[in-house]
Amino acid sequence: MRRILTYIRYELKVFLGSYTNMFWMIAFPLLLMSIFIIFFADFRFHEVEIEKASVAYHEEAFLPLYFVEAPKELPNMATLDKTSIENSLFQGKAMTEEQALKALKNEKIDGYVDEELRLVISRNGISQMIMDEVLTTSKQIAKLNLPYTAYDFDRSYTESIDEEYSPIDVVFYALFAMISLYGAYLSGTIGNRLIVRGQSIALRNATSPTSKAWQVMIGVATSFLWSLFLVALTVVYVEFILKQHFFSPDVNNIPLIVSALVFGISWGLFLGTVIKKESLQTTALIGSLLIMAGISGMFSNDIRILLQRSFPSLIQFNPVSRIGDELIKVNMLGNYSTLSSTVLLLAAYSGVLIVVSILCVRRKKA
Repeated sequence: MRRILTYIRYELKVFLGSYTNMFWMIAFPLLLMSIFIIFFADFRFHEVEIEKASVAYHEEAFLPLYFVEAPKELPNMATLDKTSIENSLFQGKAMTEEQALKALKNEKIDGYVDEELRLVISRNGISQMIMDEVLTTSKQIAKLNLPYTAYDFDRSYTESIDEEYSPIDVVFYALFAMISLYGAYLSGTIGNRLIVRGQSIALRNATSPTSKAWQVMIGVATSFLWSLFLVALTVVYVEFILKQHFFSPDVNNIPLIVSALVFGISWGLFLGTVIKKESLQTTALIGSLLIMAGISGMFSNDIRILLQRSFPSLIQFNPVSRIGDELIKVNMLGNYSTLSSTVLLLAAYSGVLIVVSILCVRRKKA
């Protein structure tokens, strides 16, 4: 046990002695988070302003459109101007059916209401849905012979109730999922210290009485501890410094994040053992993580949607996509239906990568 702790302390000392490692493993992730918050935080839960629907109507359909909001005083129905209307939801004027259909075809109006309160539209949208609900409610009131005071004048057609999830969060969780895999940068150096590639440290480790399999596992354990510290630091930075609340105190985050850390470390270990040059290792590590994050929607959610339609398996088996999706489900939606399958998938990926890496290291001769 003392030997293992000595190895771990030695690995951490080597890591902390490199300013390059410190930049990629601490400064760069926090910088990415800061940039994200600066550019995207204002878009979270941004209330959408709905423009008034442009409507044409038969004069017999005036009252249902007029009474969507309570008048300050009851108007004189005999002298009320029914040729035009403007309130919080609608604006428009009375037209003949021929005029209205022509305007609808030219997309000058959003809909036409005839004397039977039938709605004619040329396309679907929020305005059209609101008109349809207003007319349906008016028909029900008339059918039941109720007064118009039965109408719910305080109803908000665009209010979001208990909204806990914003589409822009897809970008954040894809970024955080990528950061949780940043242990790959540290574990990618394990191969260079165990496989002799012209480095004296590798030759010294190769002649050590400790088996290569144990040295690999010690390197993995060290990478895990440092990655766990990085994730904890990132969460604290986002929650208390940037004051953006993306994480809930849900214990289901623990197996998800742990499996993500282990996969990231396994991925870096694998690339570090199969790629000889350090420069190529770094390029492959960072490039592969950016590609996986891009597929999951870090650069644009539209890219993710396009890939989901064309290549759904690419999203389904992409580790960053699975991690980001589960983070959203756990922290924003309280949904754990696919959590177990995601953790098992990441564990399977990690097991295969670690085994292959150990075999590669053991086959290399000093």
